[in-house]
Amino acid sequence: MKKKIFFLGVAVVALIFFGFGCENGEEDILAPSALILEGATSENDLVLTWTASGTADIDGYYIYFNGGEIVDVAATVTTYTHVNPATVGEYKVTAYRGSDESAGATASTVPYEGIGELWDMDTPTGTGYSGWGWNWTTGAGASYSADSTNKNNIEFYYDSDNTLTSAWDLWNVNETGFLRITDYTNAGNLPTRGYTNFEDVIDGQAYALVAKGTLVTWHYIKLRIDSYSSTPHDKITFTYAFQLVPKFTLLD
Repeated sequence: MKKKIFFLGVAVVALIFFGFGCENGEEDILAPSALILEGATSENDLVLTWTASGTADIDGYYIYFNGGEIVDVAATVTTYTHVNPATVGEYKVTAYRGSDESAGATASTVPYEGIGELWDMDTPTGTGYSGWGWNWTTGAGASYSADSTNKNNIEFYYDSDNTLTSAWDLWNVNETGFLRITDYTNAGNLPTRGYTNFEDVIDGQAYALVAKGTLVTWHYIKLRIDSYSSTPHDKITFTYAFQLVPKFTLLD
């Protein structure tokens, strides 16, 4: 009788050790990784690309947008095009097998928002800077003295003729296009055509910008002049939103 009790105890311990924790004895599903977002050819659509899960026998991937599932794709698929999304937000891709689901790889289309200040190019040295450029990794912008030592950092400058002007006009680097738009707050998808290399500064005006850099890739920005002052020198303050996803026109 004692032997029977002993072996029964061993069996229970074995069941607890090997049977619990992973359903059917299967290992946890490895998450996909390196989710990358980029505008499609249309630039209104968004292409998602990810590195496959390291788990070989998954059934496929779930794709979520702002917390809701939008589609599931086969296990052999590692790219998906979200056609004309209505708003910006966060994407997540998970791997699944049956009712089991992995953690997710995430990426966002929410732009970086900031404010800036520029003085025109005739402003005396030491008063304020005339050149502006963005960090394409973070979306944060900064002002620079508009001289050739800063040319690689500057996307546009505040010209003394009261225009926002592409840095390309001075140094043939960092081409930037400008286009007036009617609404900053609800700009939606920015236009893909019609940009010029300068635009007049108008207090309260909203603009679409496209920063082309080396012309291999580009980013869309919306910008609004919040204030203009001509005393003692021309100065503007502005609000902007920088879309970190390259070649993607949606800003809100």
